[in-house]
Amino acid sequence: MVYHPKITSKDLVMKLKEGVERLVDSREFREYLTAMSKFHAYSISNQILILLQKPNATHVAGFVRWKEWGRWVKFGETGIAIQAPIFAPKPKPEEIEEEEELAIAPSPIWFKVVYVFDISQTEGKPLPEFEVPVLTGAVSEELFADLLSLMKRKGVQVSFQSRPQLDPSTKGHYMHGEIWVRPEEPKAQQLKTLTHEVAHYYSEGVFHIPRRDAETIAESAAYVVGANYGFDTGVRSFPYVALWAQDKKVLNDNLESIHRVVDAVLRDLGRVKKED
Repeated sequence: MVYHPKITSKDLVMKLKEGVERLVDSREFREYLTAMSKFHAYSISNQILILLQKPNATHVAGFVRWKEWGRWVKFGETGIAIQAPIFAPKPKPEEIEEEEELAIAPSPIWFKVVYVFDISQTEGKPLPEFEVPVLTGAVSEELFADLLSLMKRKGVQVSFQSRPQLDPSTKGHYMHGEIWVRPEEPKAQQLKTLTHEVAHYYSEGVFHIPRRDAETIAESAAYVVGANYGFDTGVRSFPYVALWAQDKKVLNDNLESIHRVVDAVLRDLGRVKKED
């Protein structure tokens, strides 16, 4: 039987919102975002170059940037070669016709090789951290079984096969009508991930909600659905949503979509119970 707490789903969404906002407003969170903003968003070609030379790289930056963060490249470390664009000098304002000014789109005239280093190649002051803990503890076997039954009825395959080639931080994913959940995680984490990916199925496969805010919606919905079964995922869901939203406005703008997904999942779970 589905757990029906006195608190409503709307109340739970507000509880989530308040919890996320406390984290977003915290000094630790702002320091973390400031640190992460200093790492360049590398082009696809440079991402490939980094992957080929150092497959386990996580945070990559140049020698000077690491010094700014109080870290130094270890003696004997070999840099990761990437391509840096070189742009032509900007023309002086008086040399530009008014009509031409809007048409000017700077593009590189050539590339040069520069070297960057992964954090594992450096030492010194630790970077600010913001933990999203793996979920452990009690599990709602009822919710686990109901979600699996629901996805079977929807024609969505759920896989728990081991995929060691994937980044360990990837706990699961929804793609092309299939859900995958990493089986090596604690049962509570598996259930949270399953609920999260089911929410992805509804947000993307049913309501066709744009994917740009998909993680914020899916994790928020997972928290509310879990709470309706007495399964509290807040210790992971609050920081997870905070990291993906990064701004309270993103969460606020998606509240309607979160409600739509939650209502649909709980409604269909109720139907599964009646049919069983």
